[in-house]
Amino acid sequence: MEVMMENYLDLTIDEVYDVIMTDVVWPASFDSTKKIAFINHMIIYFEKSEEYEKCASLQWRIHGMEDSK
Repeated sequence: MEVMMENYLDLTIDEVYDVIMTDVVWPASFDSTKKIAFINHMIIYFEKSEEYEKCASLQWRIHGMEDSK
């Protein structure tokens, strides 16, 4: 059961990554601070799985948000 939950988590985070990188759709209640915090948590997740290209892409998104403030 635990392996299935890990796979589900991996799939869910990958799906959220795809949405962030393509559609940039956020809940209305997410301000820039919440978005950046959320993305930072995703970066930590992808660092653990050694998906550094995704980390770099997410960091690029953060820089874009910070520049548009």
